[in-house]
Amino acid sequence: MFRRLPTKPRIGDKVFPTRVDIDPSEPGTAVEQTLEALASGARLITRPVLAEGPFRVELDLLVRADRGKGVDEFMQYTPVAISSHSVARRARATQLADCRVTDISALGLAVPAPIDFRHRAAAGDAQKVAIAHVVLRQWGFAASTVALIGRAGPGRPRCFFFDAPSVLPGLQAALEEPIPTKPRRIKECQTCEFHNHCRAQLLQSQEISLLLPGDKARKWREKGVETLPQLAASGNGEQSELAQAWMDGQVALRRPKKNWQEQPELWGGSARNAVGGLRDWVEIDVDMEAHPNRGTFLWGTFDGSRYIGFGDFSREGDEGQHVAEFWHWMQSQKDRALENGKNFQVWVYAAQGENYWLRHAAERYGGRRYAVAGTNVKVTMPTLEEVNAFIASEHWCDCFGLVKKALAPTDSLGLKTVAPLAGFEFSQAGINGKAAVELFEQAIGGSRSTAQAARRKLERYNADDCVATSAVRAWLRRGAPGLRELRRH
Repeated sequence: MFRRLPTKPRIGDKVFPTRVDIDPSEPGTAVEQTLEALASGARLITRPVLAEGPFRVELDLLVRADRGKGVDEFMQYTPVAISSHSVARRARATQLADCRVTDISALGLAVPAPIDFRHRAAAGDAQKVAIAHVVLRQWGFAASTVALIGRAGPGRPRCFFFDAPSVLPGLQAALEEPIPTKPRRIKECQTCEFHNHCRAQLLQSQEISLLLPGDKARKWREKGVETLPQLAASGNGEQSELAQAWMDGQVALRRPKKNWQEQPELWGGSARNAVGGLRDWVEIDVDMEAHPNRGTFLWGTFDGSRYIGFGDFSREGDEGQHVAEFWHWMQSQKDRALENGKNFQVWVYAAQGENYWLRHAAERYGGRRYAVAGTNVKVTMPTLEEVNAFIASEHWCDCFGLVKKALAPTDSLGLKTVAPLAGFEFSQAGINGKAAVELFEQAIGGSRSTAQAARRKLERYNADDCVATSAVRAWLRRGAPGLRELRRH
């Protein structure tokens, strides 16, 4: 995203896009670096760290909001967080709109323009920009706005500005929350170094947050329900059943089949196929691996019998060629299926990542042509419009959405949790998204033997996820056997 920030003024711009990048390798001086950058009057400050009193926040970006040049007493900065969530939606009425927007390539240069959208900030994003605004206000640099970079619908990511006071009540409520005197599970526990220590205490007491982390347990605590046995015995329908299932070691319960097993999407758009089968159906399972700084490096596919991967393990990057080759192959499979009178679906598990990186490649390289090594074939990167049309079509399907309709979980419904329920065994134990990033760095930077071994592991890991998605889908079509059914309430 930082590569899209402006590097020079556009025609008509009256300010120059000066930029300071805070060095993340020196966390001990990051706050001082940020203060120096603010004092310099820079229009863009990347990876700033702000701290004052009890507050400390690591941010993605500070954007100078005033139109001044150089350093003056009127300098104001807007804190910006890059979000993986949808950050705005069209307002139901013009008077409800609260956003102003600018392209990322114009940040710090253009005055944000009003748009008929209303912001929607995930709790983590809202608290991050709220804390940054409070610190900037104490430092004397606060603008009246905060901002989120992300998508609002199928278009490209943009920066949405909205009034800072809208995120302050949430921060105030969080600060007023009593500090618990004993461990409670929250979302952030997943990355906390003390998680195992606290979890031992949670397990000993059968604390309700093991099933309902964070605010999800609030209404039960207010009723005096603090433990899973209490919740299981309370006679509160689905939640009581799930509490008992958690204590029984069950990952999920199956919802009544009539509510989901004949979902048209599961059967190629028509529930009639649940009876007749999918003989004339071509299905491809897809999984993608990405590096946070490099972007995607592997798109894997499974057609029911064979895994094919489209990878980029070059040191410098292939400028999107592997994505274009994947797209060309996928569209060729679709065209062949339709020409033969068959239907065609591509399946992913939780499509947000694949959607994001396909759009990212199309935005950056759309229309570019590449020669495929060793062949006479040339492939073309799709445009953003082509990608959006395919994602919105009946050919692009998300298996995770069907899983959510079919199962009531006691914890995660991630692929690594659900696939074993379907009888699938992963061959690469211990590898997750973080480990995959580390393996990729070995694959492009290690010795030849280390690089080859890392690449093989990554391809097997990716192939597992493709085949696992196929296994989960087939299991759902069989009615998710092996799970206890959730009673009707």
